[in-house]
This record gives sequence, C-alpha cells and structure tokens, in this order.
Amino acid sequence: MKEYIVSFCEEFQFPAEATAALLNAFEKLTENPSAMDLFQTQIDLYRHDELTDYNEALSLVNKASQLSGANPYTVFLLFYICLSQHTRELYEQKKIDYSIFYHSMSDLKYKLYECHKLYGVWGTFVANWFPGFFQLTRFALKRLQFETEIFHNTYSNNGYTLNPGDIVLNVHIPSAGPLLHEDCLESYRMASAFYKDLFIQKPTAFVCSSWLLFPSHKEFLPEKSNILTFMNDFDIITSGHSEDQDVLWRIFYKEYTGNVDELPKDTSLRRAYIDWLRKGNQPGYGYGVFLFDGKNILSSPK
Repeated sequence: MKEYIVSFCEEFQFPAEATAALLNAFEKLTENPSAMDLFQTQIDLYRHDELTDYNEALSLVNKASQLSGANPYTVFLLFYICLSQHTRELYEQKKIDYSIFYHSMSDLKYKLYECHKLYGVWGTFVANWFPGFFQLTRFALKRLQFETEIFHNTYSNNGYTLNPGDIVLNVHIPSAGPLLHEDCLESYRMASAFYKDLFIQKPTAFVCSSWLLFPSHKEFLPEKSNILTFMNDFDIITSGHSEDQDVLWRIFYKEYTGNVDELPKDTSLRRAYIDWLRKGNQPGYGYGVFLFDGKNILSSPK
C-alpha cells in the first residue's frame, strides 16, 4: 500500500511535503496494530464492494488516527487515497475514461490544499464530502463536478417544464483555479453527453446551490468577474444569507472572527467582500437552474 500511496501522490502532483506527511501518518498506523486493523478493515470492505456506511467507516478511521497519534485530517485523506486503488478498477469495469477518474480524484488534491491553507495540515477537514466519488455517483468532467438528484420545485423555460421528482444534475465547483466560462461550457457539454440516457428527447437540467450564486454579488463584484459570468448561466430561484459566515473561509482561507481588518486583501474578490462586510452586510447563497440542449444554455430573458 505504501508504494501505491507514493505513486498516487506522484500521479496527482502532490507537494513533496504533503507526500511526506501522508507517509508519516501511514507509518504511525502501521506501528499500531489496533489502529492499522481499523483502517485496513474499511479499505478491505471497499475492495469487496461491501462498504455501505461511510459515516461509520469515517468514525472508525478517526479512531485509528487517535490510536496512532496521526493527525485525523491527514489520515482521512490517506484513507481515500487508499480507496482509490479499487476505484480505478471500478472505472475500468464500467469502461469510464481515465480522464474522468483523474479529474474526479483530483478533488483530493484540491481539498488537500484547502486544508493546508486553512489549518496548516496536509489532509482534509471535509471527509464526509468524498463518498460520492467512490460510490461512482459523482463525477468530475474537467472543470466542474456533477451528480444526479431529485428536483423539488417547478420550473419552466423555453416550453419545457421541470416538476418535483424530475432528475436534474447538481453542479459542484471545486477550488481548481479560475472559473472560466468556456471551461464551464465544456463541462456542461460533457455532462450532457455523459448523462444522455437520463434526458432522452429533452434538455439536460442543471441545478446548483452555492455561495457563488448569491444574487447580491451583482451589487459589489467587478463587472468582469468570472463569478458573475457563472451566475448568469442560472435562473436563481431561491437565495438567502449565511449568518454563520461559513462561506467566508472559501474566499479568505481564514476563519472569520468578525474583524474585517484581519482578512487578507490580496485579490479583487477579497477586497470586494471586505467592503461588503464592512458596510454591515452578510455573505449569502443562491440556488439556480438552467436547461441545456447539448450545446447551448436555453435562456429566457432575465
């Protein structure tokens, strides 16, 4: 398993320091038989397609980290790296292209960097986020990630109507660099083709719930902001404010104490948000939807 961990880190271009931290955590596990047994048992369950309760698995992996003395954030990421060995086999069995595997597993690297920026630890603090990738219910198609879900609203556009109970594709936006619109369109096209059997003789329906779709962005972000361009793809049908400030770590990679003077000001996005917060405003979120004909977004006048 150690050899696989090293090869995975090389394949996904992890920093040398991160690779060393992961190997150190693995060494601590191997030095404690009880910890290693807990850790390895969950991996074996996955290898035999018998891992059904990820909450229980993560609880046991966390216990393994405590027994070994390794940082739990590092051990959580190590766990998913180990699972990915069998995930490759599942992709091959289902004849899913390697590039989709690569972009999907790259989310481990994105979360690795998020954890290090926020906490100074090479690992992940959102271990509960990942199971969809390993259950093959969530896929990254280049820039964006997608998974099916059930629509709970009614939405009409260009003569088409979505009703409660209809299948839609939920869009996730990893922290993978600039959110360029041409990259998003490419991902929409790929998703429309990948999920074509779910949308026979009707447009592909996309939805997204994210801080990126906060309607008030139009009041304070620069006109050429990639976020605004992304927002404009969607009809935002619900929105609200995030009183817990949870979205701010995604922007500043720093826990917000209420003092805006402590926040970094090194990007236009961060400066815009600081001005917004300084005026007594809150961050927020939006939930949007759009229909896609395979090549273009079907839009009604907004």
